[in-house]
Amino acid sequence: MFKYYLIKTLRNKMVLFWTLIFPLALMTVMKVAFGSIYDMENSIDPMKTVIVTEGEGPYQDGFRDVVSTLSDKDSDNYYFDLTEEKDLAKAKDLLLDEKAEIVFSVKADSIEVFLSEDHSDTAAIISKSVADSFDQKYTMIKDAYMKDPSAAASIAQDISSMTASTKPVENVFDGDPDPYTWYFYSTFVMGIFFIAMMGVALVGDLKADVSAEAMRFSLSPAGKGKMIFYSYLSKLIPCLMITAIQLTYMKLVLNVPLGKDPLKLFAFTVSAIMFSLSFGVICGLFFKGTVSQRANKATAIIMTSVFLSGEMIGVLPGLFEQYCPIINDINPATVMNMTFYNLTVGNSVSGFYLNITKIIAVAALLLVVGALVLRREKYASV
Repeated sequence: MFKYYLIKTLRNKMVLFWTLIFPLALMTVMKVAFGSIYDMENSIDPMKTVIVTEGEGPYQDGFRDVVSTLSDKDSDNYYFDLTEEKDLAKAKDLLLDEKAEIVFSVKADSIEVFLSEDHSDTAAIISKSVADSFDQKYTMIKDAYMKDPSAAASIAQDISSMTASTKPVENVFDGDPDPYTWYFYSTFVMGIFFIAMMGVALVGDLKADVSAEAMRFSLSPAGKGKMIFYSYLSKLIPCLMITAIQLTYMKLVLNVPLGKDPLKLFAFTVSAIMFSLSFGVICGLFFKGTVSQRANKATAIIMTSVFLSGEMIGVLPGLFEQYCPIINDINPATVMNMTFYNLTVGNSVSGFYLNITKIIAVAALLLVVGALVLRREKYASV
């Protein structure tokens, strides 16, 4: 029985196209179209930078030294094309005229960072990293000096390490901050969500009023629970193989970061597949018409969910979060996208666990409801 269901699943060319071939093809096209855009936009070319100091003192002099070190053309840390300005208003005018991208305003005990309107993500990350790193280390030295001058001298000897704390991705992201990776993740999730069509096909395997084939199985002596289990398993195993192929292609061919925790990646993949299968079962049970008609109706829901999750317009989830966050909370594609994003790029551990708990809970609920309804079909259909 399992072999029969498995062969039938593998022969469903339309489902295999939407779950495997289409997502891979779309990701390949996206890689060709804008795979290097982020690198071109955010390559660490020297950024035109202006420093304005108010007064004289160790704080101002120390920060000026650090920024000057990062402005050395012969150094590997050549981040800033630096000029000095005495008047902050004139420095801000340079930002408005797009003659500068970063302005550091340094006072006796604080640093303000101003950025041009069209600044790059790299400029924002590096400037904040430099300012915060210096301020933290200066405060540490100052506090140490108040308690023990000898300890402060020892810490000060390591002041050169400040430049090592200004790497653009230092403690900011767990993975690549490239915003275009969102579209690859969203496409991968879309492929998983299309697995729902296999759930609809599962209903066609077992629901007697949908297909003559299911009616014959309903009359067989095999237990209904056993039939449901084998049919479900025959869909689950190919789905795991499909997602494994997609993840391998993303990692080795497209160079899309997949995070550092393979166990979490496996947990997400399995839970997302189970949710999609269970969602498809519910659609197959409660929609009317043939198996194809029920699958088409499920596809319409999936595509709406995928669109709202930002597959076509990446800023949509952010807009919903600002004006109507409940849409993100109840939209399956968005929840799966954010779970995958937190796993691979973001550093929100709580966000990952919260979202994957939602996925598992809803998947379990839909699976239980679907199994209970299908078990009763034996008596309702004979």
